[in-house]
Amino acid sequence: MPSEDIETTPERGSGWRLRSTLAVLIAAGAALMIAACGGSSGTAAAPAASTGGPSGTLSFATFPPTEWDPVTSQAGNDVNDLSLVYASLIKLDPQGNAGPGLATSLAWSDNGLTLTLQLRKGVTFSDGAPFNAQAVQVNLKRGEDAADSLIAPQLSPIKSVQIINPYELALHLSAQDYGLPLVLGGKTGMMVSPKAIASNVKGLDTQPVGAGAFVLKSYTPDGQAALVSNPTYYDAAAIKIANLNLQFITDPQSVLSSIESGQVQLATIQGNQVQAVKAAGLKVAVFPSLHVDSIEVNDKVKPFDNHLVDEAINYALNRKALLQTLDGGIGQVDDEPFPPGYIGYSPSVANYYTYDPAKAKALLARAGDPAPVTITWDTGLGEPEAEQIQAELGAVGIKSSLVAIPETSMAELVYVKHSVGFNPNGIVGRESPLQMLNIQYAADGLLNPGRDASPALTQALANVAKYPLTDPRYATALKAATALAVQQSPNIMLFTAPWILAYSPKLSGLPNYIDELSLEDVRLAP
Repeated sequence: MPSEDIETTPERGSGWRLRSTLAVLIAAGAALMIAACGGSSGTAAAPAASTGGPSGTLSFATFPPTEWDPVTSQAGNDVNDLSLVYASLIKLDPQGNAGPGLATSLAWSDNGLTLTLQLRKGVTFSDGAPFNAQAVQVNLKRGEDAADSLIAPQLSPIKSVQIINPYELALHLSAQDYGLPLVLGGKTGMMVSPKAIASNVKGLDTQPVGAGAFVLKSYTPDGQAALVSNPTYYDAAAIKIANLNLQFITDPQSVLSSIESGQVQLATIQGNQVQAVKAAGLKVAVFPSLHVDSIEVNDKVKPFDNHLVDEAINYALNRKALLQTLDGGIGQVDDEPFPPGYIGYSPSVANYYTYDPAKAKALLARAGDPAPVTITWDTGLGEPEAEQIQAELGAVGIKSSLVAIPETSMAELVYVKHSVGFNPNGIVGRESPLQMLNIQYAADGLLNPGRDASPALTQALANVAKYPLTDPRYATALKAATALAVQQSPNIMLFTAPWILAYSPKLSGLPNYIDELSLEDVRLAP
């Protein structure tokens, strides 16, 4: 079995660097965009010299997790909160490349059907339980078998888990899936204390027990969460903040008020708030991300079961105007689930749906008079996007109504019950580009409300998994699957949405992670 060390193996390392090189293209585009709006790029202010252990209290305005359990978490955006308290088997670097986490090295068998992991020694969970191969086995089995698991599709290639010794195990696969290490760098690879799983698995919804950088001390749903740094975290030296208060403030105007008043020192904001934040003497950082503003369309609900109607809606939407109104023009018009320059982005379908009201009307004439459309909107974000979409659909003759859904109910109605037909939202990306495509477009995809996919698309997705990340055929197959998804799926992509962070001048060292927000090496001056 050829060895494949995450940190040093040249062949596999070059494969991960391939993804990094493509991420640089995103960063370059973002830098130009940032310069135009007067923001900052790269790491936000160089960190000050270390003065010892963690110190200070950082208040961060962010979204609440749907649940603190990585197995039952219902939203991709939850990874930002969950990654604070859980460590994953694989740790992704700022460009999204696989690196050592709770697993320090990995090796593929020659046929690509066995992945062997060497595990980090001396790690304990926040309840004192030891981390070892048995803990990994317990977590993977629960992720695969639990009736309420939402990560089971990502783990489905794993046929069995073999414990070789307390700190080494082999994952035997039913089919090749060379992107699995990337998948294990997110929620799918987050390790929960086996003691907590055995004693109070339902309690994990609100009482996470992990081995991450922070430990949750108190939690008020839709209110706030108080966390403290974890001294036993394997990379504790990278954590400079002693206390972290997550303030669950989702209304854009309330977020702006909280950062301007000093209630919080860090917040994610909208692009049209950048100038107001700067005028208040605060700083703004814009980083590339895998986020794309989108509309989830359920083609089991009329009139979206008629693909001509779906196409007409795509041509009726003025993506450039939506980007300007909703995000101050910070981003790029996009028809795909990946930003331009990313490895999964397919130039063959770039600008596949241009703004063309006349073509939209012609398609609607062929489709017949469609049933009225119900446009939902999330009460936590407000309704400007829904109202603008309603106006653009009305301009081509599509009647619609607006229905507000409480933020606390949105994930369950859209992703679990699949009862919503047309949901303006956004995708936050996934650690693996194939994982993103599967979640968005596969027949069992969490973000595919209609839960169907053509045989051709299903095969195209399966083809991607067969190639190592270093194989040129991997990128080719990935782009082909993306192109087919754009052409066939009713789901609608609108524009890219980079990280836009407002922060206090006292804060330094914000790192630019493309997959998730990270607080490593972030410092807060007195």
